[in-house]
Amino acid sequence: MKFCDAFRNSFLSLVCVCALSGCGEKGVSPLDRDDVHFAGFYSDYLLKSGVATGNEEVALSSLDSAEINELLASHALTRERMTRKMEVYKKNPELWKLILVQVRANIFKKTGVGE
Repeated sequence: MKFCDAFRNSFLSLVCVCALSGCGEKGVSPLDRDDVHFAGFYSDYLLKSGVATGNEEVALSSLDSAEINELLASHALTRERMTRKMEVYKKNPELWKLILVQVRANIFKKTGVGE
C-alpha cells in the first residue's frame, strides 16, 4: 500500500505542477488573481505564525487582528474577499489543492526549504 500511495501522490503532484507551470494552454491559469493573492497571504501567515518553519523548537504564535489586517493589505485582499474565496475552496477541493501547491511553492521560495 505504501508504494501505491507514494505513486498516487507523486502522480497528483506532477499533474498539479504541470498545470501550474503552463504545460497546458499558454496564458491560461486555473488560479485567478485573488487565488494567487490568497496563496501569498496564507504562505506569509504560516511563516509568521511559525507553522511552516518545520522546526519543532520554534514556538507557534497567534497573529493578532492588526497583523492579519497588515498581511491582507500587503496581498491586496480584504476580509470579505478572503471569506468569499474560502467559501469557494470549501466547495471545490481540487482548487484548494492547487492553492496548497502554490502555498508550498511560495514557502519554498521564501525559505529555501525543500530545494
